[in-house]
Amino acid sequence: MSDPGPGQSAHQLQRLHLTIILPLLLGAMGRAICWTRRPPDMALFLEPWFNHIIHYGPIGAFGHPFSNYEPAYLYLLAMGSLAHHALSAMTIIKIISVLGSLFLAIALADLLKAAGADAKQALVVLALPSIVINDSLLAQCDALWAGSCVLALAAMIRGRTLRTMVWCGVAISFKAQAAFIAPVMIGAMIGRRAPWWQWLVPGAVFLASLIPAWLTGWPAAKLLTVYLGQARLDHLAGRLANPWMVGTIFDEQFARNLFLLGYVAAMSAAIVIGALAVRAARDSRQLILLAAISGTALPFLLPKMLERYYFLGDVMTLALALSWTCRSASFAVRAVQMASVLSLVTYIYFFYDPYPALAGAVCAAAGLFVMCRLAGDEFSALLAAVRKRPGIRLEEGRVSSAGLQA
Repeated sequence: MSDPGPGQSAHQLQRLHLTIILPLLLGAMGRAICWTRRPPDMALFLEPWFNHIIHYGPIGAFGHPFSNYEPAYLYLLAMGSLAHHALSAMTIIKIISVLGSLFLAIALADLLKAAGADAKQALVVLALPSIVINDSLLAQCDALWAGSCVLALAAMIRGRTLRTMVWCGVAISFKAQAAFIAPVMIGAMIGRRAPWWQWLVPGAVFLASLIPAWLTGWPAAKLLTVYLGQARLDHLAGRLANPWMVGTIFDEQFARNLFLLGYVAAMSAAIVIGALAVRAARDSRQLILLAAISGTALPFLLPKMLERYYFLGDVMTLALALSWTCRSASFAVRAVQMASVLSLVTYIYFFYDPYPALAGAVCAAAGLFVMCRLAGDEFSALLAAVRKRPGIRLEEGRVSSAGLQA
């Protein structure tokens, strides 16, 4: 094989710059800007938890409840507390968050590789504004559960259903928002006819994550009801850039009366997504598309969503754009990213006047519309299959079977 010419070498260097160096540079610059800023939750939640761990020790701290998070993330704080003599609490917490984003980039690279795309492009996720804000400004750990969801999807694309269920269990151990990918996982598991016992794995992994805290003294009943407590914590119609923000701003009481409508809409969307995933269980492009729709549509439709809940949608729409490489997919990631950033900016700077989030809701709706158009052919095929489902009809004076062919 001949050596590449000067023109080809220049092209390869330019591609390397765009796919690796530029995302890393932009991500580093964004984090440098945000690093010294204290997020609203730091004094309210994160530092008190961290100080509790320092006071009682990384093991003794779990002797009684001290957080409204499941312990998986708290274990990481406990490990980080070993460096508290050298680094400030906020620095340690933010380092953990940034390491989570690196884990997310590795997970996205694995997904792109499974889908036959360029894995190096996964570094772009480190430069997404919502990711930078999440880890270096807000010091949150959403990259941990989202990265686990991404690895679950990559495993599903490869047909490794057991590994998929393990990663689903890891994801739900960090955050309940991992349920946003559940319709795709459930549908794909059905489509691949996974063994029944594998369905028990996520619950087993979740329970295993509670054992260290339980053995130390944290009551099992409280460990098992952390997510229920989180659901009761916020009574606003929503803080996310979705239609419920209208209720938060103008008539919260009236919006509460419509919560059931939001739950029904989200459940209906989940059923449709799951049905499409059954048919697309071996189609990597369709599974990524459905994951992007699910990660965006469910928080868009549900009430009581918080400002960070488009995080999975941010990551999955990026995976969609990098794997599909079409204008519609590129538009979708930009629209959802804008909705996510406007939600975060509203939370940080316009908490009591959250009007920017209304514009974000329009962006999210536009992104969803485009993604649904991409799934239009599959949805039409699903409707055709439903219409041809087995039925009974009268024909020539006798009962006969109809529609037995797909």
